Amino acid sequence: MTIVLFVLGLVSLIVGAELFLKAVDHFGLKWGISPLIMGLTVVAFATGAPELAISIKAAMSGSADLVLGNIIGSNIANILLILGITALIAPLNITRRVVSVDVPIVIAASALVYVLALDKQLSSLDGIILLAGLVAYSYFTFLQIKKNKDETEVEEVFQYESNPEDLAKGAFFYVKNVGLLLIGLALIVLGSGWMVDSAVTIATILGLSELVIGLTIVSIGTSLPEVATSLSAARKGKADIAVANVLGSNLYNMLLTLGLTLVIAPNILDVSMDAINLDLPFMLAVSIACIPIFIAGFNLTRLDGSLFLFYYTAYLTYLVLNAVQSEIVPIFQLAMMWVIIPATIIYMIWRIIDYRKSLVRM
Repeated sequence: MTIVLFVLGLVSLIVGAELFLKAVDHFGLKWGISPLIMGLTVVAFATGAPELAISIKAAMSGSADLVLGNIIGSNIANILLILGITALIAPLNITRRVVSVDVPIVIAASALVYVLALDKQLSSLDGIILLAGLVAYSYFTFLQIKKNKDETEVEEVFQYESNPEDLAKGAFFYVKNVGLLLIGLALIVLGSGWMVDSAVTIATILGLSELVIGLTIVSIGTSLPEVATSLSAARKGKADIAVANVLGSNLYNMLLTLGLTLVIAPNILDVSMDAINLDLPFMLAVSIACIPIFIAGFNLTRLDGSLFLFYYTAYLTYLVLNAVQSEIVPIFQLAMMWVIIPATIIYMIWRIIDYRKSLVRM
């Protein structure tokens, strides 16, 4: 019954987010609001709604590890899993703005969360700091939009799926779409409750910590809307959209979801040593690693995507092995430290050198 409840919760989250996004799409088209504005505000909130709902529910239930596991795990999955899968479908083009602006902002936000968690606690004050970061980022984005009058590229990124002719007329339009918004939000809240409760039960049965469950099952589940968006973009020949989708989602997870959860949560969230020693540093390292990989040709190749998926699989494997206290863990650590990571560094250096040679040949 617990598994059934978990699956029902996951389905409710996905369907709820889909209905919410559909209503937002219709309102934006009806009112003539720029897809960019809708994408940076309501749509960004909707795609992060599953993580936000689960985090608030978990915080209210006193499951601090599940809160952090959900956010950290989602951010890691967004980069390694989503970009990895999408790059296998079609190579991703990386713009210079992504490398010079967006990735550094994600790195800064990841570093901020890590520093705030070093005292083993996250308080309401920490939440206010993160929300202040969100306000600063939103203002920066607004200035960028105002500076750049040509929104052609953005229009291509956030395409409405509907046509004006397809929209309902008169009062029925508002009844229909407000209904979609409310039903979507209700399913998200209901699904989050089912997932949190069942995830805690599963963790108890398997003897796994809530942190591990949040980092794996819950985080992958709540990242499915981003997976669907990225794969859809790749199929339409706009695979580079996935990069903006992932980076934006990661920022909102840290600044909005975690920040708002800490402000609303009735208690201070305790941060486990596992999160401080492994998961938070790994999230930060993954963000930092994007820069050398992205600038090695300003694209993400299928080989790069395979590398991302390998690291995500290795991370999940380590979590499980460490949770069951396997004797293989020390060997696994040595192999990663002295073989896999050095080989990855050599590969990135080779990619950068090869790209520079191609520029000279041109």
